Amino acid sequence: MKGLLLAFFAFIAMNASAQDWSNDVYKQGDIYPGNMIDKDGKKTEGFIQMQNRYAMQSTVLFYTDKNDRKSKLKIKSETLSEYSVAEKTWRCINYSGGLSKKAIKGNLLIENGCISTYAFYTYESGINTRLEGETAEMFANRRYPKTIVRHKVGDEGPVTDDYFLLGFVKKMPEYIASNEVLAAKVANKEKGYKMLNKDAIMDEYNKDCAQ
Repeated sequence: MKGLLLAFFAFIAMNASAQDWSNDVYKQGDIYPGNMIDKDGKKTEGFIQMQNRYAMQSTVLFYTDKNDRKSKLKIKSETLSEYSVAEKTWRCINYSGGLSKKAIKGNLLIENGCISTYAFYTYESGINTRLEGETAEMFANRRYPKTIVRHKVGDEGPVTDDYFLLGFVKKMPEYIASNEVLAAKVANKEKGYKMLNKDAIMDEYNKDCAQ
């Protein structure tokens, strides 16, 4: 039981830090220990410079020596499979915020599982100043809108939550068809298994899948 509790709190901490962009925690421009994994699975340890949440998805500013600016490398995320820095992990999947399903970008991992959940950020160029009373985080949320992306093990590409908005009763059972019992609950519109319960349904799928 103690081990389960520790694992639970570790997950909560990872999930919270993945969403935390406060300069008090991760200052933009500072360099932190990090690593990157290439397409062949080779992992390279070093240091990564924090950028804004939009820029971090496309380019990794990697240093072999954080005190030597000459050791800096600019690595395109499309050439990697994964990279991590400051308790955040980006996986390079076929979602780039556009219509193309082949373009690869780093998507920030929120929850790992048989269905993994990611955040992908876009950039609103017209939002340049904070409103009166607006916190830095509120301003950043307006400037870098977030899309929730789901990627199921075995699927060629991910889907966004918008995919389920129309035809949920048909689409969600198809998406989780490998769990027949759970899919039937959604298809039959049972209490607790409707559109508003989407996150809980995916959590249940992940829990059963991991057993």
